Amino acid sequence: MPDVLGWSILVAGALIGSVVAGVAGFGAGVILLPLIALTLGIRAAAPVLTVAMLLGNLSRIWWNRAEIDRSVTWRFLVGAVPATAVGAILYAGATSEHLRLIIGGFLVGAVPLRRLLQSRYLSVRLVHFPVIGVVFGLLSAIVMSTGPVLAPFYLSYGLRRSAYIATESVCALALHVTRGAVFTRYALLGADAVKVGLVLGAVMFGGAWIGRRLLDRMSDRVFLAVIEALLVVMGLQFLLLPR
Repeated sequence: MPDVLGWSILVAGALIGSVVAGVAGFGAGVILLPLIALTLGIRAAAPVLTVAMLLGNLSRIWWNRAEIDRSVTWRFLVGAVPATAVGAILYAGATSEHLRLIIGGFLVGAVPLRRLLQSRYLSVRLVHFPVIGVVFGLLSAIVMSTGPVLAPFYLSYGLRRSAYIATESVCALALHVTRGAVFTRYALLGADAVKVGLVLGAVMFGGAWIGRRLLDRMSDRVFLAVIEALLVVMGLQFLLLPR
């Protein structure tokens, strides 16, 4: 369990991250992942973040529930759920050093990859979402925060604002449930991880409400620049600072 300073860092990160995610549909995991690794260790990062993000996604679903695109959701999950289970098993067997390098490398690489995927030549249709689900289900179970790279696929299909946030949140929720079940099977999701995750998730519910109110008031360009900076800084932290 974290100490007083650790709790302060985690609660602040959960609030800021959930506000960011409430505006853009991603960002909470990017902000919370290194903070959990810093205060509790990298091995605890995925189990704690799984519980916290489960509640965080529930909150975004609630505030945007009328905008869910069910056609995209079920097609994505057909591929994503089994792939997430496989990825979580791989996570359970990986060493902390390997996890550090994989997560750090992904966060840094997410910036150029996201920009590449924003090309006007990217065309996504419904038939593509099962395959997208397989790729990102497997990836999300290991690196936890795939939102910045996954977002261009939803946006290219045509989802915008509340529809994008609601649909992405439903898909992410199912992946967190799947990952949590596997972590429980491999004794990674203990009582302490659940307690910390529940506290952070409760904080995120309030942050999602604030984010929903800010959704139509923030410049996409400024927001994405901040997220890209966070990705690079936090990725380099994983790569260069073993702790």
